Amino acid sequence: MVGNRAVAYMGPGRVEVMDIGYPDLVLRDGPGVNPLNVGRKCEHGVILKVVTTNICGSDQHMVRGRTTAPEGLVLGHEITGEVIEVGRDVEFIKKGDLVSVPFNIACGRCRSCKEQNNIFVKT
Repeated sequence: MVGNRAVAYMGPGRVEVMDIGYPDLVLRDGPGVNPLNVGRKCEHGVILKVVTTNICGSDQHMVRGRTTAPEGLVLGHEITGEVIEVGRDVEFIKKGDLVSVPFNIACGRCRSCKEQNNIFVKT
């Protein structure tokens, strides 16, 4: 799929709009990923086409040089997007849904989610 763009941190005081590829539902090496899972299909995930985003306070800290962040880090993790791909194990979201992704995570299955203590918005 073409036309995916992102705002990336390029160092203190510098950001850049760049063309990036869409992700796929495969776990990549990175923070929080068990090395034994690298390359495994992520059947509980979805891929979104971003409709709109905003910049969070944590993004501003990075851009202003108050925290460490690697150059090339994509900013704007609070988004609204259209679901374009759904993993096999996703139960409550389907392709074409418009969803909001806040800073916190909601799985829909754990105790906090079942008691509606997490934010999850599907419009």
